[in-house]
Amino acid sequence: MVWFDLALAVLATIGIVLIPGLLVSLVLGMRGLAAGALAVPAGVTIIVLAALAAPFAGMPWGVIPVVLVTVVITAVAAVLRFALWRDRSSRPTFPRVSVAGIAAWCTAGVVVAVQLVFVMGDPQNISQTFDNIFHLNAIRYALDTGSVSPLTIGSMTSGPTGGLPFYPSGWHAVATLVVQVTGVSIPIASNAVMVFFGAFAWPLSMFLLVRTLFGSSTPVLVTAAAMSIALPAFPLLLVEYGVLFPYMMSLSMIAVPIALVIEVCRQESWGARRLLIVAVLGTLPAIAIAHPGGFVALIVFTTVALGVFWLRLLFSDATRRRKGVTSAWAAAYVLVALAAWYLLRPPADARTWGNTETLGQAVGEVLTVSVWGAPVNIVVAALVIVGAVVAARRRTATDWIALGFLAAAAGLYIVVSGLPYWVPRDILTGAWYNNAPRLAALLPFAWVPLAAIGGARLWAILGGLLARIPRPRLRPVLAALVAVVVLVVVPQVGSMRQAVASAHGAFVVTEASPLLTTDELALIERLDAEIPEDAVILGSPWTGTALAYALADRQVIMPHTLMDITDDMSVVLDGLDTARAGSEVCDAVDRLGIDYVLDFGTQEINNEKHDYKGLDRLASSTAVEEIDAVGDAVLYEVVACG
Repeated sequence: MVWFDLALAVLATIGIVLIPGLLVSLVLGMRGLAAGALAVPAGVTIIVLAALAAPFAGMPWGVIPVVLVTVVITAVAAVLRFALWRDRSSRPTFPRVSVAGIAAWCTAGVVVAVQLVFVMGDPQNISQTFDNIFHLNAIRYALDTGSVSPLTIGSMTSGPTGGLPFYPSGWHAVATLVVQVTGVSIPIASNAVMVFFGAFAWPLSMFLLVRTLFGSSTPVLVTAAAMSIALPAFPLLLVEYGVLFPYMMSLSMIAVPIALVIEVCRQESWGARRLLIVAVLGTLPAIAIAHPGGFVALIVFTTVALGVFWLRLLFSDATRRRKGVTSAWAAAYVLVALAAWYLLRPPADARTWGNTETLGQAVGEVLTVSVWGAPVNIVVAALVIVGAVVAARRRTATDWIALGFLAAAAGLYIVVSGLPYWVPRDILTGAWYNNAPRLAALLPFAWVPLAAIGGARLWAILGGLLARIPRPRLRPVLAALVAVVVLVVVPQVGSMRQAVASAHGAFVVTEASPLLTTDELALIERLDAEIPEDAVILGSPWTGTALAYALADRQVIMPHTLMDITDDMSVVLDGLDTARAGSEVCDAVDRLGIDYVLDFGTQEINNEKHDYKGLDRLASSTAVEEIDAVGDAVLYEVVACG
């Protein structure tokens, strides 16, 4: 039944995001692949705007706010299209995609879905990583409070102090809707959202970008589809590391506005340009509220594209007035981009990641398509190199854009991984926490387009060789066989098999899992039958006890590791095992409402070490009484305070 629940949750995610998004996209005038690709960020924009508006309207989070915002956004889109741009000639046109191209995209989505199924192993498994404590508990918090606004979700960890005024909550908004609509568990909902953005949004958005850059030829699109599923850097790296679900969600959408910006620069009709600009602006709330790091990545790639078109305009025979006006707009854009680059940086104490290797090693990883310790990917590396040579020789605008993408993404990764100088490194990569995996995930946006034109060139050479075969009927069979083996089998059996196995290690539950062991998970699963629904639990969140909130629906004092510790919390954490009736500790216990304590030993996530003296000697303490135990995981009831 859990696999059925996962399938149901994936279908629900598709409907929740695509139904409102596709409605707005079609009303705005998009058609075909562009309409489908735009539907993902458009749908997410509707959801995040509904999440923002619902608390101000006094409405609990759910489907109704999403429906109301969908109606409003659709009406605005209709007004913009039919009142301002009624001329059909002003509608942007996109080339059609061949049947082979569509089949390649569908196959890519299925392959990524299969990869992610192997990663999770079981639909109820969770990522055994640091950040997932917050992500899973935030879904439960949204269900309990009726709000998933980015202005309120952070109060889960900083409610008493109000110290976290904004937290990107797009991921949690979608996952909470999935739980509400289907009734599946929080882990299954989280995994379903992961599958949607990894297996649907990512290949579709890259498909649109590559087609916008290099057209709809079958070799280009087939190669692009194959390469989008052959890169461990995205989405698998962000599924394994962190876990960075919100950032993955944001990045999976940014290729759509990048493609639309390129189309804006190509269009001759200002009506079509205005329509596309509205579409681009409509994607920004989705990307920014999913994760600001994705928004800054969008700025990087968009700046490259706009810079290429601006430079070509300057060296063209356009009028001085046009060059001057365009340069003024370019200057204004640069100022806005620099402001966003600075303002969207996380706090200084969160940007403390250091360089992890030498500059030479970082350069080598980029050239061999093996960033952040991934296995060397010979096929992709060869196609990227061929594509870069082709682009450098042709020197069209889109070729320069693809080369610029590579220069920008590679430069940022090399800086963050290998540059030992703190200040310039922080200036360039601080928006991504100075964290190498986050910037490694940007390189596929450069590798896939270059690999696509590299594959097309090699396909042409292969066609010439196959033309020499005397039996014409064998030629398409041999061509298809070579394409499948080279583009799919070799990368999947080689580097991707290792990447999937590595990511699976972050999800599998064992006796030594870093976040929840088999014993600890078993005890959490028994809480529903052992303690009341309104019970409040204390425990060290670093050992995984915080997940009693998400998985067992029981209140915990510390739902995340990075909590604002109040005075009462500090008193209890320092002295619970010596508590006596009428003591300061019992007064704090009463104010916090603590009924039970979960003790999961001393193993902490990320091999951290936090000493809570009041939880050290619970086994010999008279302040608590053992209720249940599974292996070394123990549930105690607080009995000292009456």
